[in-house]
Amino acid sequence: MYKRQVLIVLFLMVSQCYSSFSQVETKKYHLSHSMNANEKELMKSYQRSFFETDPPTGIVRNIAEWESMESVLIAYDGGFGIPLSLIAEMSENCDVTTIVSNLSEEITVRSTFSSNSVNLSNCNFVYQDPNSYWTRDYSPWYIAIDDSELAIINFPYNRPRPNDNDVPILMADSLGIDLYGMNVIQTGGNYMCDGYGIAAATNLVWDEETQTSEQINTKMLNYLGIETYYVTEDPLDDYIKHIDCWGKFLDVDKILITEVPTSDYRYNDYEAVATYFSDQNCSWGYPYEVIRVQAATYYDYDINPYTNSLILNDKVFVPQTGSALDGEAITVYENAMPGYEIIGVYSDSWINSDALHCRTHGIADREMLYIKHFPVHGTLSFQEEFVIEADIVSYGGSSISTGFPKLFYKQNGGNWNEVIMNNTTGNTYLGIIPGLIGDNLVEYYIFAMNENGKSESHPRIGSSDPHKFSYSESTFINTATKNEEVCIFPNPNSGAFTLETSFNSGILHIYNINGQEIFLCNISNNNKIIDVSRLKDGIYLVKINTKTEFYYENLIIKK
Repeated sequence: MYKRQVLIVLFLMVSQCYSSFSQVETKKYHLSHSMNANEKELMKSYQRSFFETDPPTGIVRNIAEWESMESVLIAYDGGFGIPLSLIAEMSENCDVTTIVSNLSEEITVRSTFSSNSVNLSNCNFVYQDPNSYWTRDYSPWYIAIDDSELAIINFPYNRPRPNDNDVPILMADSLGIDLYGMNVIQTGGNYMCDGYGIAAATNLVWDEETQTSEQINTKMLNYLGIETYYVTEDPLDDYIKHIDCWGKFLDVDKILITEVPTSDYRYNDYEAVATYFSDQNCSWGYPYEVIRVQAATYYDYDINPYTNSLILNDKVFVPQTGSALDGEAITVYENAMPGYEIIGVYSDSWINSDALHCRTHGIADREMLYIKHFPVHGTLSFQEEFVIEADIVSYGGSSISTGFPKLFYKQNGGNWNEVIMNNTTGNTYLGIIPGLIGDNLVEYYIFAMNENGKSESHPRIGSSDPHKFSYSESTFINTATKNEEVCIFPNPNSGAFTLETSFNSGILHIYNINGQEIFLCNISNNNKIIDVSRLKDGIYLVKINTKTEFYYENLIIKK
């Protein structure tokens, strides 16, 4: 706690210095999403003072939008920028935290909320005179450190708006969590992450920085745990260059991208970025499912708000414009995210560069129950049993409830079977799905609860959109003698293992869960250390062939 207070004081000292030379007016009603003429002129000679801390120590991961949120942050700048009906709906889902100038303004906002069916018992307030209501762009990014505690990453906001730029500092103080400063000019609308080490943005992040892309990538890794940073061209061709204006991660393996008519001059640009993501592997080791949503027009004006949606726990709020394509956009979300409640939100203020995602920002649940799992996926060879492994972490410190986590699975459309997963070591749990004769389709999900009443599924929506894989007895793997002839230890391991065999030479192959060969080496003795540190966490199949025999063993990597 002492560290947090010192860091916040240092940030505030720098931000006060930063404010002293800013000549931008901060009156309400006056700032737009884009910079006005005064701000653009100021930016020509603008120098940001920013206190960069050392990065967090330990294993860092950036929290994704669809993870558990305890609140949603909005701002009152003479208005909210979003319909009061949306605020009312969000207040039934979680807390609503509103940035207001002072107590007097809080009283005004409370009265407005009360008159518009907002659940006041789920409302709280932070005092700061906001320059604008675009909380998505200037709000903090949340990380988990060593899967045990949450913290905040602060960054220089790409607008000369000192009060907005201070919001991460104030939120760290309000929430009582540590604050880290990453000196990379950013804006939240141009950033999305998957919670597993992948993030994406347009090349705006390169345009606005003097640091090289390599330097930026290093900081994204050190402060946010981002191992793969997809930076693309901007197909929207507008001033904003925010990725949330045309694309959105809907889950670790799903991305929504706008589609425009072939007559649109940007058609090839949109198709290029869709193809780019379809050619990439998601963090779970297989290609993204690229989902398309048709851009709408409104009074002959190009408008594309549908990707600018908000995922908030089990609800998804989708902008609606009055276009004939509104209903189609809702259907796209319903098909892509079964089990979520998809809610259309109409406003005549949505535009192609600014809708409801831009004006809201989730606050990560400090007591979330987190499940880390690499799904079994694709078409597999037959095994007598399929091992399902997951790490289950209760960030609030509450114990996992007795009898949990549970593995639910069904084969070939039958009834759900329920298996209690066994704790093997630390936070790791294993469950078994038995192999059956014939051709089989498996659907499964993991469900956990803790003693604090928190529950979580993986995938998040559980049985409505379970993980799936298939296998066939016709490709049976004989594992009867694998432990007699081949031994891998430790297993699980963090990226290196010792291979002990009853023979002195052979060839070692490693396959991922999709059956793709991803590692190959010769075996020249019977006690060899194998370095597989470049492989991601997950379950793999090891195949060893000698001149006369084949041997198989499962390999689990957990870093």
